[in-house]
Amino acid sequence: MSQKSFRAVGSLLAGVAVVAVVSACSESETVDPAVQRALDSVLTADDFPAGYSVVTLGKDEKKTIVDQFDDSRRDAEVTPASCKSSHEAPSDSETGSVVAVNGQSTLSQSVSQSTESATGLIAAVSGECSKVTVKLTAGPAKGTTAVITSADVQPATIEGFDGVTFRQVSTVDDEERQGLIGRFQVDGYLVTVQAVKADGSMPDRTSFDATVAAAVTKAARG
Repeated sequence: MSQKSFRAVGSLLAGVAVVAVVSACSESETVDPAVQRALDSVLTADDFPAGYSVVTLGKDEKKTIVDQFDDSRRDAEVTPASCKSSHEAPSDSETGSVVAVNGQSTLSQSVSQSTESATGLIAAVSGECSKVTVKLTAGPAKGTTAVITSADVQPATIEGFDGVTFRQVSTVDDEERQGLIGRFQVDGYLVTVQAVKADGSMPDRTSFDATVAAAVTKAARG
């Protein structure tokens, strides 16, 4: 994968609220049926909008992304403190995921078991939690402070399953990065779709909406 594509994938880590995980199960492993459903619910190359190509991450690239995400998720001070998630994030081996790139644009999807309600998904980016300050206290980015603002929060229903879509802006050292995120609760699975651009500008809304609809529909069919 090119360095440019890797930077685009890495931009998914711009905010702690952005969940970017990579599946790492080999085909020879025995997998719990519930976990297997998550792994099988990811989109294929044909499911993404025209022009997008699925990215295959190398072992070192996977490790870099997962390690950075683990550090930001585990070692962070969140203000207001009540906005720090109490839900334990699943391991990458129990999460189905896929990343697709079209030039500077990146779309990603993840599917994992979750008990978080649709109401909780909305509350996590609304009210006092619509703007949070996150300070990383460990890892390569230790000392970094990000202001994460969620806006245009829209409750939504797809195939009878409830969730939320929203725009998120992460600001670090006066550099602003925008993204679109959709999170849906589907039969005990959290389906997340993210759209970002490598330069931090607003991603294409039409491609994002189409991918969210496809992701929820595929997970619903189990």
